[in-house]
Amino acid sequence: MSRTHLILIVFLGLTAFSCTHAQKGWLAIGEIQDGKAVLTADKTELLRAYNQNLQRFSGINGEFTEVSIETAAQGGYTLVFLGKAYKSTFRVEKADGTVLRVNYTISCTTSDCSQETGGCEPRFNGGDRGNCSPCSNDGECTKTVSSSSLLSVGGKE
Repeated sequence: MSRTHLILIVFLGLTAFSCTHAQKGWLAIGEIQDGKAVLTADKTELLRAYNQNLQRFSGINGEFTEVSIETAAQGGYTLVFLGKAYKSTFRVEKADGTVLRVNYTISCTTSDCSQETGGCEPRFNGGDRGNCSPCSNDGECTKTVSSSSLLSVGGKE
């Protein structure tokens, strides 16, 4: 077997492995420990990347300083970014076993109902096309969508 064939076989094997463990648009970011959602991803990197990407894609300077996984209003979980004025949320779901993964292509951001639970959160009605739930006070909620990751610098997974 030639070296080129061996490299090709290894590449195809790695590609098949990565496709079965990570779906496009989703990234493992936490896990369930003792019944609670725990963020295991690098908080500093998440904050840096999302602050930069939200500014780039939506023109919002969120100045987020905190990120955590919270229980969503309709059950399940959300990844929540908090700053002085803004709150952004991403949909999180339980994957295999105790793994929590985030849909990194859609976020919902508000300053009008940032203290509200359930307002301006991602909702998915089948598939990966989502929308943002409205604020109960009719405040503004901005949906940011990217074909690449909003949670990494340069938009890569």
